Amino acid sequence: MQAGKSTKWIYLFALSLIWGSSFILMKRGLVSFRPDQLASIRMMVACFATLPLIARQLKEIPTDKWKYIIVVGVFGSGLPAILFATAQTHVSSSVAGMLNGLTPVFTLLLGAFIFKIRFNLYQKLGVAVGFLGAAGLIFLRADGSLDFNFLYASLIVLATFFYGLSVNTIKGQLSSINSLVISGAGLLFAGIPYTIYLFLTDFLDRFKTMPEAKFSFGCICTLALFGTAVSNYLYFQLVKLAGPLFASIVTYLIPIVAMCWGFMDGEKLNGIHILAMVAILSGISLITIKPKQKVQG
Repeated sequence: MQAGKSTKWIYLFALSLIWGSSFILMKRGLVSFRPDQLASIRMMVACFATLPLIARQLKEIPTDKWKYIIVVGVFGSGLPAILFATAQTHVSSSVAGMLNGLTPVFTLLLGAFIFKIRFNLYQKLGVAVGFLGAAGLIFLRADGSLDFNFLYASLIVLATFFYGLSVNTIKGQLSSINSLVISGAGLLFAGIPYTIYLFLTDFLDRFKTMPEAKFSFGCICTLALFGTAVSNYLYFQLVKLAGPLFASIVTYLIPIVAMCWGFMDGEKLNGIHILAMVAILSGISLITIKPKQKVQG
């Protein structure tokens, strides 16, 4: 029993470290490769690393479920990959990690609209507070002045919206299928097109012209392998071991890890960044509160 308790905490912190480190790895990958190339390498490596693990199980996926697999692959992996990579050409890795915390907010909102889930008071307040924190990161510069060039930060917000759509699709339509199979099958619809596109670019030439290309490529491969294949397995195991509510705690820790990496890498953080992160995490915390049931009798 004690071993089970310790294992879930090991999984939790491992996931936090892996997903929280994704943003600094993207930053390093962008040193030598364009955003479209980074996204393509990431999807290619993740796809071909995961495929051998689930190849035999692909034929077991019901025919009517493949359209939902495509949604998960495109909106849960393919589009966020290019959106995050593009955004981080102008947004620091620490801020990107903070904005990624909006994923549970959009998961809840889309769940309400798609599956008609009702909000309780805590959840309504949590959505408002979370968006307030995101607005602070998008519209305000570090010195507190308004920043109307918010396009790149908005790309991350759009990516978290797509994550929310993917999660709800899995929950509503694919709950009977193993999570690793869902991820691997979905990656086929992102990995194959991205791979074809990648070799139409100057990807290979960059190894000759960019001094840090090998290191950048290594960072992207690490992102793909750990941020997709390994993390999906750990998350699935964590949900089975401790339940979805405990697993959702990882969302609180990812921005903190990302912020620490950014700070160590020389990125400037001030009170506005901290307040915005606190607002987003507070919003997530409110969303996950379950109202106490009234005792009858």
